[in-house]
Amino acid sequence: MNALIHQLEEQYSFSEEDIMLINKSTYVKAFRAGDYFLEAGAIANQIGFVVSGVFRFFFYDKNANEITSVFLKESEFVTNLTSFFEYLPCSGSIQAETDAEIILIDRKAWEQFCQEIPNWEKALRLISDKFLIDKINFQRSLINQDAATTYLHFVSKYPTIIQRVPLGHIASFLGITQSSLSRIRKQLAKKDFLSNDKK
Repeated sequence: MNALIHQLEEQYSFSEEDIMLINKSTYVKAFRAGDYFLEAGAIANQIGFVVSGVFRFFFYDKNANEITSVFLKESEFVTNLTSFFEYLPCSGSIQAETDAEIILIDRKAWEQFCQEIPNWEKALRLISDKFLIDKINFQRSLINQDAATTYLHFVSKYPTIIQRVPLGHIASFLGITQSSLSRIRKQLAKKDFLSNDKK
């Protein structure tokens, strides 16, 4: 059983015929760090399921500053839902942060799954809703926190991401400068060293 089907079956059961159709109509694609899954201005025609690696969604603000909106890791879906479902140009880009592998579902396969697999849309809706709720709850938890607490919360929430993505992208995601984040990390490392030294 591939990782995509395992994830789907945490929500609903699928028949052997359903699983055969999914396996037949999807394929694995490898990405190198820096490769784009989707570039700003393009229309999303595929949905990816991350088997390994990390992606990020980013855009540019009015001052041409690069803003990281979300990181996408193993067992999460990669696409721009608005672009995919409404045939609209994507407002940002999705780029591989690390070497990665994803299971790809193109638009034709997606439409076939919706027609022929009874629980397909329900399962995907539950998964996407959970992801959005987790993202909203995380962002709300950062309100009124100082930068150091925000960073520690990120480390706690995303321990598998922190060592795999550039510091500047983490700073952008947290809404602080890279120099501020570097200073926070040094201060926290110093405190940890002093704490261990006393033991």
